[in-house]
Amino acid sequence: MSTTEEKDLAGNREERESERKASYEKAARREATVKRVKDIAWTAVIASVVTIIFVTSMGWLTTQSVVEKARADGAKELIALRSSICLVRFQQKPDAAAKLAEFKALPYAERDPAVRKLVADEGLATMLGEEVPAEGAINQCADAIKRT
Repeated sequence: MSTTEEKDLAGNREERESERKASYEKAARREATVKRVKDIAWTAVIASVVTIIFVTSMGWLTTQSVVEKARADGAKELIALRSSICLVRFQQKPDAAAKLAEFKALPYAERDPAVRKLVADEGLATMLGEEVPAEGAINQCADAIKRT
């Protein structure tokens, strides 16, 4: 072999060696970048979970949950008000005392359906301007009548 060929071979070897070294460095940088991205993603996920747990455990609520809770509380209070009105309507009936005595004479298992039937048939739980009573109003009213 001549010296020029040896120089060319040596140059090719050095060139291949530098390319291999560059590809290893590129792979190492890629792995480091992937690791950093994974670390950032996991940090964000963990921080989000911790924030949600902390916020809910401290009793902080979103606007939507506050509105939903207020609506539910309002509905409960409205039914309680309607049951009070229903009880007063029942008490104002001339035969209220006789009906109460009649209900108390019934066996326990028959008392609930009888009171609910009276409330539904007489329309005691139906407010002015309504055709049907509010959901749960008949049950609340019947319970209030049974307690008197």
